[in-house]
Amino acid sequence: MSELAPGPDVRPVPEAGPVPEPDLRPRIRAALGGLLGTELDPAADALPLGGVHAGYDSLAVIDSVGEIERAFDVSIDLVDDDLRTTFASVAAIETLVRRKLADQAVLGTGF
Repeated sequence: MSELAPGPDVRPVPEAGPVPEPDLRPRIRAALGGLLGTELDPAADALPLGGVHAGYDSLAVIDSVGEIERAFDVSIDLVDDDLRTTFASVAAIETLVRRKLADQAVLGTGF
């Protein structure tokens, strides 16, 4: 039995891991800023959004969930993803989005 040599189009399967997408925070700030009607400061990414912008209340959080789902084509569970922590700051939202994108990369879409 002879072994087949890999052809020029054979590539290694990438390892599962974080989705390399360095531009997440600017996209998150743009999405939230559009909802809140203001530009969010990158220096405040780790600060609680409720403290940075008075309009970021419980209704704004729900609107933000929908906007982030649309912007990144992810599905966010209102209970399992604990919105009090995952939508507390731009940095927290980035962590959630990276996890969702990594899950999609492994599982495929539709889950």
